[in-house]
Amino acid sequence: MLLSPQDRADLQRDLTRLADGDRAAFDAVFARLWPELRSLARRYLPASDAEDAAQRALLAIFERASTFDPGRDALAWAIGLGIWEIRTVRRRHWRRREIHGEDRASERPLDAASPEELAIAADLAAELGQTLATLRPPDLEALLRYAHDERPAGAGFRKRLQRARERMRAAWRSRHG
Repeated sequence: MLLSPQDRADLQRDLTRLADGDRAAFDAVFARLWPELRSLARRYLPASDAEDAAQRALLAIFERASTFDPGRDALAWAIGLGIWEIRTVRRRHWRRREIHGEDRASERPLDAASPEELAIAADLAAELGQTLATLRPPDLEALLRYAHDERPAGAGFRKRLQRARERMRAAWRSRHG
C-alpha cells in the first residue's frame, strides 16, 4: 500500500499530536500505519512472522513517539522503525538456523542488498556527494573527522560539528525538500 499525499499529511499531523502527548491521536496513527507496516513486513518475511514484526514495529513507534521530530517525515520515520524490526526478526531466524546447523546455502544472505536497494543506495550516495560538494571545506572536514571517529576533545570541535551538521541539513533540504 502507499499512502496518498493527504493521508501522509494526516499521519504527520497525528504523529506530531501523539509526540506532544495527545493520546486521542493513537487510533488515527494506528489506522494509517498498520496496513503500511504489515505490507512492508510481508515483503521481507514469511507470513507467519510478518504480523509479529509489524506489531513490534508499531509498539516501537508508540514507545518512541515522544522522540518524533515534527520536522521529519512521519512515514519515513515509521518505516525506518519497521525495517529495524524486520531485520531483527530475520537475524533471529538466522541465528536459530546457525545454532541448529540447518543448511542456509540457498538463502539470500541477511544483509545482501537487492538490486533495487543497490540502485537506491547509489542514487543516495550520488546525491550526498553533490550536497557535500556545496559545503565549505571546514564544514566538510568536521563531518569527515566525525565520520572517521577522529574527534578532538573540546567544545570548539563540538560546536564546529554542530554548525556543519546544520549546514548539511539545510543544504540537503534545499535540494530535496
